[in-house]
Amino acid sequence: MKLTRTKRLWLILLLMITAYLLMYSVVSDRKTSHNHENTATITKSQTTNTGDNGTITKQTITNDDSEEEQEVELSYYDTIEDAVKNNTFVSDEEEDSSYLNKKVIKEKVLLLENETDAILFFIGNAIEAEDHNDSLVVYKFKVNKDGNQIKYSTPTDAVQVFGYVEKGRYNRGGSKYEIQTGLNLYNANQSFNLYPETTKFQWGMSFNKNAPNLTINGKHPTKVIPIKLNGDDCYFWYYEDLKYDSSKKAEISFKKTK
Repeated sequence: MKLTRTKRLWLILLLMITAYLLMYSVVSDRKTSHNHENTATITKSQTTNTGDNGTITKQTITNDDSEEEQEVELSYYDTIEDAVKNNTFVSDEEEDSSYLNKKVIKEKVLLLENETDAILFFIGNAIEAEDHNDSLVVYKFKVNKDGNQIKYSTPTDAVQVFGYVEKGRYNRGGSKYEIQTGLNLYNANQSFNLYPETTKFQWGMSFNKNAPNLTINGKHPTKVIPIKLNGDDCYFWYYEDLKYDSSKKAEISFKKTK
């Protein structure tokens, strides 16, 4: 049977509505799944000592909705250096994980922590087995207080920015492009944020010598820290809370303000 033009249009409209409803259902399911993860609670916790001045805490996590249980092992160490050195990022299944397997902190850049978590920014080797190119590395940890002693867990998340890649981005696109890339890329999903429910933590780097005067949408960074990457002067900047519309270009300036 030959379809008229009107019937074809109605059929296309019906298919579009069906596709939209299906997509909405998938998104809704994902949101529900994410919310379920947020309702997980620790129901059991057991700690034992190890031979390398650390402790292993085995936690049983129960999902409040499904009552599923899973065990998570985290080793805790007296110093953040030991926690970094004992990271468990190397995996046979993930070749890229070797790039995150840092043993040496060349230079600490920034440490942020609260009652439950810590985030460390430091300079490390791009590839740990080879002492050449620098990277800015970010590790996230769980924190466990034992009296007055703060212990840091095996790192739970990590990312790194190669120094030569950042310098190439600056040379190729300029200062504003470099800053905009940091806003769009480095902490887009807010994985490295101590208070993701209430703030938008932003960070990045700049090779512009006027970076201490940086403003984004008229706001100065919480702090600008001079660092060196592969011998080049660079500036690490961060905002404890910078909310902006990511669909629009940020207003970036390096002009000195009063």
